[in-house]
Amino acid sequence: MKCRNCGKDINDDFLFCPYCGMPTREDSPEYYTRRGAELRRRGKVRDALEHCKKAAELHKDPYIFRSVGELAYMVGNLNEAIENYNKSLELLPDFPDTLYSLGIALFRKGLIKRAIEVFGRCLQVNPDFSMAYYWLGHSYYHTGRIDKAIENFHKLLEHSPQSKIAHYHLGIAYHSKGEEDKAFEHFKKLEEEGVEYASLFFHMGNVLYRLHKLTDAVNYLKKAVKINPDEERARRLLARITEPPEV
Repeated sequence: MKCRNCGKDINDDFLFCPYCGMPTREDSPEYYTRRGAELRRRGKVRDALEHCKKAAELHKDPYIFRSVGELAYMVGNLNEAIENYNKSLELLPDFPDTLYSLGIALFRKGLIKRAIEVFGRCLQVNPDFSMAYYWLGHSYYHTGRIDKAIENFHKLLEHSPQSKIAHYHLGIAYHSKGEEDKAFEHFKKLEEEGVEYASLFFHMGNVLYRLHKLTDAVNYLKKAVKINPDEERARRLLARITEPPEV
């Protein structure tokens, strides 16, 4: 017979192809799991998802359910992703990778309070899971708990000092509290590290405007508009500062 994966001739009694390692029986979870992995590598995510779902029907395994969750997330099916991450966690409750993935799916679905609980569990199991601090901070920010957001963005920096995104979100969070000096400090660190994008310069200009440092504010707002002429926030604030109101 021929291997359905690589097409080479093999003996009829072989359970696995000696050339590519693919199981020869299509009614086995190993076949669907390996075939799903191969399809995923080739970018055929929906086909990979269907194969992994068949594997999950044949064998209740936490890693197979996790794969189904990942693939469902990739194609935008958040409900199916969450369902399968939960099935995986029923079998392997404290696997931080799955908790992290579940938290992101919950966040994207708008279930942010639930996401906070899950990211918290992830960090209890693995306190060094640095990006979980980012998502936990992001989640707290969107529920209005700014101090908790700031706390977790700082923890992200402790675990990953090179994380530029932490400085950006700390700047946003401090600005939302009216602590403009601290906000500018974190935005400035990004600029010093060579980050140049319009939204950063807009926020720097906005903070300086609120600190009544108008000349510096204008300079940053002009930088924002130069990088992105469609940065309307910077254009409006620049006009407010530089164009006198009509009498």
